[in-house]
Amino acid sequence: MTTRPDKTGPLEAPALHWQPPGAGAAAARIENLDPWLGALLLDYMFERRMLWAGDGERTRFAALGESRSVPFDELHNATRAAADELGIPADAAHRLPLGLFVRGETDTRPTAFEHGEGDVEPRCWTPEALLVADGNNAWLYCADPSLRRDILRRLDARKRVDLAQILKGRAPELRETQLDSEDTWAERVSQALDGIRRGDLEKLVVSRRLEFRATSGLLSPWASTWQAARARGRIGFSLSMDRGQSMFIGATPETLLKVHDGALTTHALAGTRDREATLEDFLASDKLAREHTLVSDGLVARLSPRVRNVRPGPLRVRRSGLVSHLETPLAGELRDGADPLRILADLHPTAAIGGLPQAAARDALQHVEPYSRGWFAAPFGWLAANGNLHAGIAIRSVWVSAERAVALAGAGIVEGSVATEEWTETEHKFDNMRALIRGQSHGSR
Repeated sequence: MTTRPDKTGPLEAPALHWQPPGAGAAAARIENLDPWLGALLLDYMFERRMLWAGDGERTRFAALGESRSVPFDELHNATRAAADELGIPADAAHRLPLGLFVRGETDTRPTAFEHGEGDVEPRCWTPEALLVADGNNAWLYCADPSLRRDILRRLDARKRVDLAQILKGRAPELRETQLDSEDTWAERVSQALDGIRRGDLEKLVVSRRLEFRATSGLLSPWASTWQAARARGRIGFSLSMDRGQSMFIGATPETLLKVHDGALTTHALAGTRDREATLEDFLASDKLAREHTLVSDGLVARLSPRVRNVRPGPLRVRRSGLVSHLETPLAGELRDGADPLRILADLHPTAAIGGLPQAAARDALQHVEPYSRGWFAAPFGWLAANGNLHAGIAIRSVWVSAERAVALAGAGIVEGSVATEEWTETEHKFDNMRALIRGQSHGSR
C-alpha cells in the first residue's frame, strides 16, 4: 500500500458520542458531576468498574458494577438485553456503552504484573449502573430502582467533597526497579532478530517491565486515574476488579477499531521517536519506515475480508504524551453481515503490539517473554446494542496499588534493530507512566 506525507494531527474518525435521551424510568440527570469523580465518590460500592474518556472527551463515562458476565460471543445479546431493561427510548438506549470488555491473555507462564495487581483474565460484562457525561453534568442509567436511589443519595451527600483532599499524597518520590535487566533485554532482542534472519518473522514486539514504589508514604491510584482522565488526543482509562484496591490505568494513543453506523475507522500506529520529531525525522530512518509499513499493510490484509473499500489516509506524525509515532489512518465500510466483535478478534494482536506474521509472532513471544502479558496491550472498550463499538489497545498502562506499581513497555524489532536503541525507546514510553504514577499533568498531553 502507499501513503503520502501530510501535516501532523490526530486520527480523524466519526464521533461516537451519544445524545442524552432525557429522563426516563431508569435515567436521572445529576448536575455538576464528572462521571469519573462520581466513580471515586462511590469507590467501595462496586467491586468492578471501567472508566473511559475518549473522542476528545465527547465520550466520557464510568461503568459501575457487573450485572451480567458473558462469553465474548454473547456480548451482543447481553448488551441488547441491558438496553431493553432501561425503559428509555430504544433509539437512545441502544446507543449507550452497555457492553464492556477487556480481552487479556494469560497462559501457564506467570503474569507480567506478578501477583497482587487484580484479575487479568478476559472479561465481558454489562454494568449495574452507568454514569455518562453531558457537558458539566452526568446522566445516571440504572435499571434497578433501589440501587439507583442509593447511588443518587450517596452522590448527593458526597459530591461537594474537596477533590484535592481526596487525592492528597500525589507526586511521590519514586524508587524504580528494573524487573528485566539490560542483559535480559538484549537477549530478547537477539532472539527476535534470529527469528527474522531465519525468515520465520518479519517483526516481533518484545516487552520489559519496570516496578515503582514510593520512597515514603503510599502511592495514590486515584491520583493516577485522574491524570488519565485528562489525557488529550488519547483514550484515558481505568479498570478495577477489586473495589479500587488496585487499578489498571493508562492513556493509550492506540485505537484498535471504531464502528459507527456501519463505518469503520482504525489506524496503523508504529515507529516511535521523541515528542518533537518531525515527519522528515521519521522518514530518514529506513528501520522506522519499514516497521510502519509492515503494520499498515498487515491491518489492511486483516480488514479486507470483512470491510469493503479499505482506504488509507495521509501518513503523519501523532504526538502521544512524551513521545511521537508514525500514523496512517484507515477507513472503510462493514460488509453485509460483518460482526464488529469478529473483526476485533481477527485484528488482535496487530503487528503494532505482537508482530508479523501474526501466528508466528504469537508463538515466538511464548518463548521470548517469560511472562504472559495479561491486560497489557489487550483490546478493551465498549459495545452499544446497535452495533457501535470503540476498542482501544491497553498500552501506556500501569497497575497501581498503594504499595507498588508495575508498568510494561514494548518495542518493535525488525531487521536493523539495535538493542540499546530499543531500550531507550522503552524508557521514553515509561516516562508517560512515571508521570501518571506521580499524578503529573505533563504526562497527559
